[in-house]
Amino acid sequence: MVSSPHAVISLYVAAALTLYGAVQLRTELYRPNHDPLLRGLERGEVAPGVPRLDPVDAMANAALLRTALNAVGTPGVDEGACDAAPRQFSVLLDGRASTVHFGARLVCQLRRLKQISVAQPGFGRRGLGEVAAFVLGRRAPDGERVEVSRVVVPPFKFTRDTVTMIDADLGPLLPGERFLGTYHTHPEGDLEQGILSTTDLHWMHWGWIDFHGQVGAVAMKSPDSDWLFDIVEPRDGDWNVYAHDRGRLDFLRETCEQAPVFCPLDELRLTGSRFYLFTRFFEEREG
Repeated sequence: MVSSPHAVISLYVAAALTLYGAVQLRTELYRPNHDPLLRGLERGEVAPGVPRLDPVDAMANAALLRTALNAVGTPGVDEGACDAAPRQFSVLLDGRASTVHFGARLVCQLRRLKQISVAQPGFGRRGLGEVAAFVLGRRAPDGERVEVSRVVVPPFKFTRDTVTMIDADLGPLLPGERFLGTYHTHPEGDLEQGILSTTDLHWMHWGWIDFHGQVGAVAMKSPDSDWLFDIVEPRDGDWNVYAHDRGRLDFLRETCEQAPVFCPLDELRLTGSRFYLFTRFFEEREG
């Protein structure tokens, strides 16, 4: 059977149009969403009002948690706000005493972070999806009182018991604001996981913080940093606050790297030990 040239051309044209249509359909079906917040919202919730985080989508995780923190109300002012009281603790570094104050809304925001962290699925009865945040604030003119101004969530990836922060510009610091410390969640309870980990110590030496070009390498002394504390909050427990004594933490990191089997992490909260940095917090109650 012999086909006419017109018939052959028509078949080629029809095939090309079909292929083009298929490519367009495929593009429409698999077009990625480049807005991190919308991408995160598309994943839905793990419980009513609790967003589903993605272990590998760092930008979407940060966008979801920042939105959640912005929605937190002020106790005693906004209806439905949590009932937290302000908190404070004191640290002594290089002979200088500092009293750090968290307002009630900031305490509520950290409660919200923990709630979302604990709710993430797939990590067992006492596991969670670990989350992290940076704490910013200002030192009062008297030099001792330090007022926390806000909590900022960086882009991060996570597993049950590790969190990896991704280098990204977190926007400018506000006038007079400085980097004060870190907050992150841990699985299990206070006894098992209420301490800094070797991963934490590694980041404290090699990490990077970028607030529109300010702070920078965490191992370097920066005029934009007044690093005073690190807060670890396990699933079944409350804040475990550690004074950020850079010299002792670096020595602890080196000790653990040289002899992992004899890594003395628990000495961070062992009274009288060479690495003791544990600091208790207090809730401020009227009267």
